[in-house]
Amino acid sequence: MKKFFALFIVLILVLATLGCTDNSQVVSDDKEGDKVTDKKPEDDNDKPDKTDDTKPKIDFDEVQPNEAGEIMVLMYHSIAPEEDTWVRTPDNFRKDLEKLYKNGYRLVSMRDVIKGNIDIEAGKSPVVLTFDDGTQGHFNYIEKDGDLVIDPDSAVGILLEMNEKYPDFGTAATFYINSNPFRQPEYAERKLKELVEFGMDIGHHTYGHIYLDQHGPEEIQRQMAKLQELVNDVLPDYPLDTFALPFGIWPQDEYRQYAIAGEYDGINYENIGVLEVGSYPAVSPFNKSFDPMSIPRVRASYEEGYGHFKFFFDVFEDNPSRRYVSDGDPNYVTVPEELKDKINLDDFPYKELRTYTIDE
Repeated sequence: MKKFFALFIVLILVLATLGCTDNSQVVSDDKEGDKVTDKKPEDDNDKPDKTDDTKPKIDFDEVQPNEAGEIMVLMYHSIAPEEDTWVRTPDNFRKDLEKLYKNGYRLVSMRDVIKGNIDIEAGKSPVVLTFDDGTQGHFNYIEKDGDLVIDPDSAVGILLEMNEKYPDFGTAATFYINSNPFRQPEYAERKLKELVEFGMDIGHHTYGHIYLDQHGPEEIQRQMAKLQELVNDVLPDYPLDTFALPFGIWPQDEYRQYAIAGEYDGINYENIGVLEVGSYPAVSPFNKSFDPMSIPRVRASYEEGYGHFKFFFDVFEDNPSRRYVSDGDPNYVTVPEELKDKINLDDFPYKELRTYTIDE
């Protein structure tokens, strides 16, 4: 009897030990599972907790976000000493930026607008700066006390100066270049690398700044591919994926596709957005009418009247409901209730539409 009882006790101890071992293994597996990082972005576990009380709340009455609103894509050409139709002086360019900052605008890149990555503070509005032709006034080196420095009166120098003064303004800008970027060939490689380091973008403006409507598929593709090759020789894998049409002119209708994508001599290119010389603001990328292959721009020059910076700046000041105003949360697209039918998020599946009404 005693032997039987002893065996019974041993059996219980063995079973208990096995049970503990199994539980330990389950816990270990769970810990390993926690380390998995390659879940699909659409996994519900990856989505932010919309009810998290630690997240900042939006005062809709105060902020009145409108992410269905319009965005100014400003088109600059030369930055030079004398103001003219296609020229802005350094001092006037500074005034433009000061005016934008103090009236609630923040810089975003053309690429980020197209991709819907407009991540700025609640209550602020995005503005896009574009520079055509890659002139020396955009990015210039000068000698100072025996050292090579960025010209403080070049566009890049002024943007860096503004960002130092207002760190929340940003440095985003897109420079649409040709075969001789910024006209100091001995520094071209250095400039292209530094632009990217500064948080600025490089865009496509064809290799030779040609009239696209005067050429066929082979030459159009050659122009696009050669500039992509030039940039990739300095910045491997850098995509020239936004394109400012030279002179604002498309190829002939039957060749239009080659301004968007193509291949030449083994070099492929593909644009996610095409910029025109239109004279009005762009609609929000979340707006049903947004067409990334036809993005209008506002001319940044001293002239007044329709189509120019001053005109639309004043329009937005007088009609704030037209202006894109951020909700401060990139997970949502927030609009007044009456504008919800303008929104299409098919291309932005990880964003959620949020509406609100203002109590009268």
